[in-house]
Formats: sequence, C-alpha cells, structure tokens
Amino acid sequence: MSLKRLKIIPILILCAFKIKAQTGEIYGKILSVDGDSIGAAFVSLFKDGNQIDAVYSDFNGEYFFSGVDPGSYDVGVESLGFQSKTIQSVLVGTNQKVELNFTLLSSSKAVDVVEIIQYRKPLIDKDKQAKIYTSVEIENLAVRDVGEIISTSVDAVSQDDGTGDVYIRGQRTEGTQFIVDGIKIKGKLSVPQNAIEQVEVISGGIPAMYGDNIGGVVIVTTKGGGSKGFGALESVTSQGLDGYGYNLITGSYAGPIFRGKKDSNGVLLKPSRLRCLLTGEYKNLLDSRPSALGVWKIKDEVLRDLEMNPLRVASSGTGTFRNSEFITNDDLEWQKNNQNIGSINARFAGKVDFQLNKSIVLTAGGNYNYSKGNTYIYDYSLFNSINNPEYINQQTNLFLRWKQKLNVDSIKWISSLNYQIQIDYTDMSELNWDDSHRDDLFKYGHVGQFKTHRNSLYEYQENGDNGDAYYYKGEKDVLYEFLGGGSNPNASNYASQFYSLYSGLSEGNYENYLQASNGGALLNGDRPEHVYGIWYNTGRQYNGYFKGSSTQKRAIGNITAKIFKKHNIIAGFEYEERLYRGYQVSPIGLWNRMRQLANAKNTELDLDNPSLTYSNGVFTDTVNYNYLYQETGSKGFYENVRDQFGLDYDEYFDTDFYGPENYSLSLFSADELLAEGNGVLSFQGFDYLGNPVSNVKLDDFFHAKDENGAYTRKSNPYQPIYASGYIQDKFQFDNIVFNIGLRIDRFDANQPVLKDPYVLYDSYKVKDLESSYTIPNTIDDEATVYVNSLEQDVPNIVGYRLENKWFDASGKEITDPSIIETASNTGEVTPYVKDPSVKIGDSNYKSSSTFTDYKPQYSFMPRVSFTFNLSENSSFFAHYDVLTQRPGYDQNIFTPTDYLFLEGNVGSFITNSNLKPQKTIDYEVGYKQKLTNRSAITVSTYYREMKDLIQVTAVNYAYPVNYLTFGNLDKALVKGFSVKYDLRPINSNVSLNAGYTLQFADGTGSSPVSSASLISQGVPDLKIMLPLSFDQRHIIRGVFNYAFKPGKKYIGPDWNGKGRSILGGLSTNIVTKLSSGRPYTGQSNFTPEGNIINAERKALDGLINGNRLPWIYTTDLRVSKKFLFGFRKEAVFKFQTELYLVVKNLFDTKNIVKVYNATGNPDDDGYLDAATSQSNIEAQTNYESYLDLYSLKIANPNNYALPRQIRAGFVMTF
Repeated sequence: MSLKRLKIIPILILCAFKIKAQTGEIYGKILSVDGDSIGAAFVSLFKDGNQIDAVYSDFNGEYFFSGVDPGSYDVGVESLGFQSKTIQSVLVGTNQKVELNFTLLSSSKAVDVVEIIQYRKPLIDKDKQAKIYTSVEIENLAVRDVGEIISTSVDAVSQDDGTGDVYIRGQRTEGTQFIVDGIKIKGKLSVPQNAIEQVEVISGGIPAMYGDNIGGVVIVTTKGGGSKGFGALESVTSQGLDGYGYNLITGSYAGPIFRGKKDSNGVLLKPSRLRCLLTGEYKNLLDSRPSALGVWKIKDEVLRDLEMNPLRVASSGTGTFRNSEFITNDDLEWQKNNQNIGSINARFAGKVDFQLNKSIVLTAGGNYNYSKGNTYIYDYSLFNSINNPEYINQQTNLFLRWKQKLNVDSIKWISSLNYQIQIDYTDMSELNWDDSHRDDLFKYGHVGQFKTHRNSLYEYQENGDNGDAYYYKGEKDVLYEFLGGGSNPNASNYASQFYSLYSGLSEGNYENYLQASNGGALLNGDRPEHVYGIWYNTGRQYNGYFKGSSTQKRAIGNITAKIFKKHNIIAGFEYEERLYRGYQVSPIGLWNRMRQLANAKNTELDLDNPSLTYSNGVFTDTVNYNYLYQETGSKGFYENVRDQFGLDYDEYFDTDFYGPENYSLSLFSADELLAEGNGVLSFQGFDYLGNPVSNVKLDDFFHAKDENGAYTRKSNPYQPIYASGYIQDKFQFDNIVFNIGLRIDRFDANQPVLKDPYVLYDSYKVKDLESSYTIPNTIDDEATVYVNSLEQDVPNIVGYRLENKWFDASGKEITDPSIIETASNTGEVTPYVKDPSVKIGDSNYKSSSTFTDYKPQYSFMPRVSFTFNLSENSSFFAHYDVLTQRPGYDQNIFTPTDYLFLEGNVGSFITNSNLKPQKTIDYEVGYKQKLTNRSAITVSTYYREMKDLIQVTAVNYAYPVNYLTFGNLDKALVKGFSVKYDLRPINSNVSLNAGYTLQFADGTGSSPVSSASLISQGVPDLKIMLPLSFDQRHIIRGVFNYAFKPGKKYIGPDWNGKGRSILGGLSTNIVTKLSSGRPYTGQSNFTPEGNIINAERKALDGLINGNRLPWIYTTDLRVSKKFLFGFRKEAVFKFQTELYLVVKNLFDTKNIVKVYNATGNPDDDGYLDAATSQSNIEAQTNYESYLDLYSLKIANPNNYALPRQIRAGFVMTF
C-alpha cells in the first residue's frame, strides 16, 4: 500500500462509516378513533409485496422504521380489537422523515376486512425541500429523459437546444452530481425509464452526505423485485409522423427468481428470498439533432457528379478550380432531417435482492449503456456529411451492497441501529474514429499509389578531385506518377481527375509532388481545400482517432442510529480511486510525417568515396557518388522502413509508392510522432503505440530509452484519490426540525505539479542567497529572485516575486513586471536559475528540480438547515451550505509532453495539474403555506457565492516562455427569488405544478474556457462581474395533468347513466416552459462568421453579455389512454395496455438560442451587405455561388432550439 493511501486511513477511521447514505425514515402514531394511543400494535413495512421490516408500537402508540431506502412502500397496522389498515404507496426520499399516522376503528365498529387507502403526499413537507418525481409521474410526463425531467423545475435553466445541458440555480452544468443507486455517474445520466423508481432533485439544503458538487444533486433510485412477477413492454416510434426517425423499444421484468412457499389454498406463506429487476431499452434515431429550419442539401445527382469530378481547368489554363465553388441554390433541395447523424443506444439495468434473514439484505446490481452514432459537424453537412466521424461509447456500473439492521433492544438510549457497506465499480470507454477505416490509421490519408521518377544530374568540372569529368550532383524529380488504388475514393478523384485534365502534360504540372499538389491534386496526407473557406469539400477525410478509458473504484459505507428517540445520526466515509487514459492520433498527418523522415538522413553525397566509371580499364569521364547515410540520433522511421523492405540505408525511399498495409506506428520512434509538440500524437496512460502503461517514474519519461536508443516517453494515467467523511444529526426541537452536519473532503490529484508556475527550472529563493546580497525587509524568504543576467557569477538583483506578487529591487510592490523585464540584460524576465546550462530533457536533467508532488486539499463543509413548522398548514425553512467540487480531469491532468516541449512553443496551452477544488457558499430562506386541501404555495429566496472556479489564464512573465493554462480564478454570485404552486388531484382530475424564478447570475466567467477569446486577442481579463452566458432573468415552468382515473375513483361523463366510465384511463399531460433570453455580447463591426476560420478581430459594442436573446417558449404534450383487461375485481387484472401520443414543442416554436453579435439576428451576420466586404466578395471564383453558399451557411439551424417532434407509443404490462 502506498504512503498516500496510508495517510488517508486515519481520516476514514475518524469518520466512522459512510457512503451516500440515502436512507430515510417512516414514523408516526397509532391511535383509536377516540384519540387514545394504541400500544403493541404490529406495524409492517412492505416493498413490492414483500414484508421487509416490522415493529411494535410503544405505550404511546409511536413507531418508526429507520434505514428505509428511497422508494414507494406500503405500511400495514394490525392490533387486537381493531380493524387492520394499510396505507399504500408511501413515498420516501433520501434522508427524509415521513410522518404516517394511523387511526383505527374498534372491531365492534369495523367490518372484517383490511381497510386500504392510498397515501397522499403532504402539501407541507415538514422535513425537506427536494423535488421528488415518482415512477408514475415520470411515466405520465410529456418528457422522458432525466435531463428533461430536471428542466421542468424552475430551479433549472435549459433551452431545448439538443445539448442536454442543465444549469441548477446559476451553477455551471458540470457542477451537478448524478447518483444512481449510490453510484456517482460521470457524464450525462442514462438509465432506462422503466427501471426508475424515483428521481430526486436537490437544488439547495444539500445534506452532508453529498459532496463533490457545487450545484445540485440528482439521485436516481431504481426499482426492485416484488413477491409477484411483473413485466412491461413498450414501443415508441415517430415513423410517418415527423420524419426524424425516432424508434424505441423497452422491456422489463421484476419479481421473484424462485417461487415462494404457498399452502394448499395458494396463499403465500413465505416469499422468495431472491428477487430481481431486469430492464432493457433500445433506441434508434435517424436524426439525433433535428433542425427547426429543415436542411438544405445538394441534389443527389449533383453531389455524385461533384464527388466523381471535383475539378475543372482554371480559366488561366493552368491549375484547376474546384467545381464545388460553382454550386448555387439551383443545385440544392430541402429536406427535413440532417444527413448521416443517426445513432443507436442500448441501455440495460438489473438488480438482485437477496434477503438473507429478517435483518440482512444483500443487493447486487448495475447498469450498462452502449451508444453509437455519427457526430454532427455543421461544416461537413452540405458537401461532406458522408465523412461524419463515428463515436462508440460504453459505460458499465456495478455495485454490491450489504445492509443490516442491528438488534439494540438491550441499549435503552439507542432506538435503532443500521449500517450498510457498498463497493461499486464503473468502467467507461470512448472511441471516436472514421467508421470506414476505424483503427487502420494509415488508410485515413491514403489517396493512392504514386511513383516518383528521377533522373540523375551531372555537372562538368575542370580540375575536380578526380580530374576533368562529369560529377554526379544528385537526383531530380521528372515525373510524379499517379497509379490509383486509394483508400478514400472521393479524395482519390481529385488526383485522378487532375492527371486526366493534364494527361501527357507532366511538365510544370506533375514533375514532382509539389507541382501536383499546387495544381489541385490531392496527395497522400492531403485533404481538399475548403469551399470558399465556408464549407468543407467533398472527399475531406476525418482526421481523428481517439480512444479513452476510465475506471472508478469506490468503497463506501454508513451507519445510522436513532439516539434518545430524537436524534437521527448518520456518519460515514467514502474512498474512491479513478483512473483515466487517453490516446489520440491525427492519422492523416502520418503521410506527411513519413515524407519528412523517409530521406532525412541521406540528403548529402558521400564525396569521400567516389565511384569512377571505366570502360575496358579506361576512365570514361564520369564520377558517381552514393548518398551518405548520416547516423544522427536514435534509430527511427528512416532505418526501420529500410530494414522492413531490405533497402540499404543510403538508398532513396519513395513513401507514396507503398500502401497503408506496409506501414505501422512501430516504424516510428515516439519523438518522431510527437515532433516537439507539433506532431500527430498525444497520449496519457498509454505508450506511443497505444498500449496501456502504469507506474512510470517521471524521470523515466524524460530519460528511458528502448533497445534502439529511442526515448519511450511513457506517461502515467490520471489517478486521483478522493476520500470523504461526514457526520450528520437530524433532530426535532418543539416544532423545528434541524439537520446539522459537517463534511470533510480530501482530494489528492496524485500527480506531479510545478514547483513554481512562473519558472520551469530550480531557482534561488531569498533564503538561498549568500550574505553578500542585501535584501529589503519587505521581501519574504520564500520570494523568487530575479537578476539582470545568468552569465555573471554574481548577478545583480533586479526584482522579486512571491507567488503572484511582484516587487522591484528596492522591495516595493509593483503591478507591472515589465520593469523587471527591462532591467535584465536580455530584455526578458530572468529568474536566478541555479544551473542555467541544464535544460528539460537533457541527460543530466532531474525532474525533481522542476516538479513536486500535489499537496492534498482538505475541504471543511458545514451544512445547516432547519424547518420551522408554524402549524399544520405552514412552515418556514432555511439553510446554509458550503459545497466543494474537485477539478475535472480535462483541466487537471498532468501531461509531461507539455513541459518537455514548452520552451519551443511560446504561448502554448497546457493543463494545470495543481488545480484546487471549487467552492460554493449557499443560503436560502423560504416559506410554505397550504392554501386549500388541494393546493399549497412555496416562496423562497436564495443567494449563492461561488469561488475558485476554473478559468483559462495567461501566465505572463514566465521563464523560459509565457504560456496559457487553467487556474482557480473565477467567481460568481447568484441571487434568486422563486414562487412554486402545487395543486393535487384530490377528488379531482386536475393536478398542476407551476413556478416562477427571478434570477441574477453574474460572474467573471461562464465556463472554464470563456476567457480564451479575450486572451487570444490580448485583452486583459479584468475579472469584472457580468451576466453569465446561461443567466436567464425569468424562468416560468408548468406541468399540467388532467387524468380520468378508472374504477370507483372515476370522475367524468357516464355513458347512458349506466356507470360506464368511458374516459377512464384517459390522461393529458402538458409541460410548459417559458424563459427570458440569455445574454450575448454586441459587436460593432461585421466579420465573416460563416467562415470556418474567422481570424478577423471583433470590436466590442457595449458591455460583455450586455444584450439579450428573445424569450423562449416551449409546450410539450402527452395524451394517453389505458385499457384494463381480465379483471374480476377493481385493480385486479391480467394485463394492461396503454396507447399514447407525445408531441414535443407542440406549437413548433422557432426559439432562438443564438444570434450573430453584430446584428442580433440568427440568420444574418451582416457581412454580405457590409461595405468593407465587397472587394473580398467580388474577388471570389464565382460571385453567385459565393453569395448563395455563404447565405446558406449563416442560416445555421443550430441557432434555433429543437423543432416539433411527434411520437406514438404502446405499452403493455402483465
């Protein structure tokens, strides 16, 4: 066990047990109709027909069940002399106390049957403020995915733009944590709908048991198996309804694995101890991001002709024009769906509960998600959608949980004691590639076979080394011949047509590869030019191959106890290790890299070894030389490819003559592919060939070599360690329910970090200086020393720096470090480096001079909340939370190649391995009031302060070069006021949940990269509080449901007065979302936003995010009708079917989610009409084509939210 892990053990011991303890409590009193307490009543807790716990009420009639998992339960009461009673579908949330009181009739007044009533969730929740969606509510909603469910709350900001991003109370989208059955889920949540028991959204007042988030927590609990088998099948389609090709089929089974024990009458005596849930879902989409405007495409016959004949002879008679630059609107046609962005998704979930005895339950379960599809690239969509890349993602989550209720009858001060321990494992894999070439990397850039024909060059010299003679001077390319046979037919057509257009005219056209390339032919490793710089052209192969994997291992546990009948104590720990690996290649660049390396070591002639030509022993006036093999550095591609083909090292090698099957990455050395940070390869946790590696010493990355003397450059995966512990006490004092807790998180990035972000090498601090230097009293001993020169034995001190504070030579703090820069002899900041002669990567370089270990970060997070129940009809609530979240791997990962090549890449971007956790301080106060027996209103106001948020920053005045990285620099303030209205369907068909939020979300950055554009333009980042890009001032949400219940609860029209509930089972659900527009930044000049690369500088008009988009309005509708078959009594039936219709964006509203900054319009950037643009427009190859294609590009459908989508579904349960 490593020292870092040993250091964590004391924390785990101090914190006792913990996991995301999601258990709740059911408690209450058993009373007679006269109000007398009933002692010794037998109270049973049932889950899916199985009795999972039972207690007796005390002398005061009080009872409770602790350690209750989130879900829906039945609670039954039996007592001698009283009628038995059962309350069904009691809803318990995470860490929630549910009060459930019983009033029993005496047996003299009651009939000999069990009274069964349905649970009604209280309008005034005396315990917590979270929003809980039950499985029944989820099934009836007009939205399906968890992200869409969350967005029905006024605490969430979303805009139906296809991204699935949800911002809870002004927090960045990555600030929300998702938990499924206690497992923390990375990325977006994906669980089959029919597996969900409940979804709980906590947007404020987060209990201490939840950490590693700074926004909200979404907890998903899956269903379990019952005593009776239950199954469901569902099919959904949009075929023939909307043109987007949505198809889904799901199936589920829940029930006992083995039959329970029954008596001779079929009465269940002993239920099965093994129960399971199995669910599966398969979804197929033709268009994963439908367009609100539809899609313009090139007509099929026109596109085929473009792909076969991409070129024409240029008007000058030399070179070529691209035929794509003559396409106009006449060549286009409209259709509804995007091209080649279909996807499939398969999701499975399962759970097995094993009731070992009355007090122990062992649960094993997990879920699996597989998704595959083609990524939408807007720049590809017109000419090149056939080459959209493919992604394949897989995620597996497994868990094993042991839960036990301990007998504490002998301990008077403890009423109950439960513990649970869980281990879980998550495995994720990602692939992104071209679906035709997959991992055959050399096919990506293969256009075809080319052969270089060369003639020898001679020059006559008098009095040469061998007398008057013709001396060999080298080779000249005379013909670069195209032989066909490419791996990318559309790209190969650029070469074949060019050679056809200039057939027999090699001179000046294809004597060498440069002439062919300049003329318009594609070579191996080339991609076609853009269409006017607006669209990617036909035949453009995707230049990316990525594979990544990550695992998460956790050990978690908790202990819950009820002490002195008042205090509900939860304490526990969590220990987690993550591992991430990534490997990325730009495979098209391999061909150019081979061309650069193939003959790099035989560029000079071996003049010391002439070969004279003789005839019959007589010198014939010609002197030849072989090329000289220059053995420099280690063995690499040059040598390896010649070894493979049996060529001498001084021979010429023609890379384009051979096909992809002849090449592999193993022919290269790692440094040849890295190319000093400008190569075709990047990797983490892999070697350069894509093999996973671990436990690599940092010095080995800089110095380890293979048997050929080439650096191996192996680097470790990202392996952070996270541990936490908490203790929480929930208790009631008079009418006030307190929930007080403390959480402690420990985060260790477990990787090297720079000793000094401003200096790459070990340098002198003030404390290291000799006594001959006089240091001002204002300078700290830890300050870095800056001098005028590193070439002097005793340089002069010109300044100091302590972290980010700079001081001049006199010790006065300065804001402009350029004073120190100009005082240096070199004109650059010069830290007093201890050994200036040693550079990173040198043989005598030691990584310890630059790097040190990450210092683990401890976060202390008090959580305090209380609810003051003023009466049965009103309550006041408030909370104070401190939340922290560790940095993401994509910002925090240590990549040693960044530092190895830093000096040669001025201004390059590197990740920051020394990032600290981000922090939120959250306050809220609110009031709930019952209006009627059916309705209640909640009013609250909240305030959030976010600190240490991650943002891109420039590290200026760094040595040896400036660079960009991430830092904990941003902050934000969110203020909000919410009103929520809840109307229940009590003796009515109508229910309504509605709300309004007024929110102000201001900050210094909206995402970790929002400052990148300012930095690239040299604009100083002043950290001014401005509206965040996801700030929506007004948020209105409404979920309306009108349902006719079947059976005796039916309220509706009666057919001919004969009691026929003709509308029973018919329901309508409407979800309405209305939001004010998000902010955007105005622009005073017109720039070509339609260009793929827009290098023109934008001039700010007003303040950043000083303008607003239009309001967004969306209504989703679900209409369904249920049919019951085979029932003998009410609610007893063999199977049930349901037909439903879902319409998303019912009114097909063209909601604008993005505009062009110069005009404020979603379909016009103003560039075509601007006077400053006319000269550039008129210089294009074809004026009409340019106008049409540019206008089409600017009308970007992604500037609008999703269009209307229609789906029909069928459900059968049995």
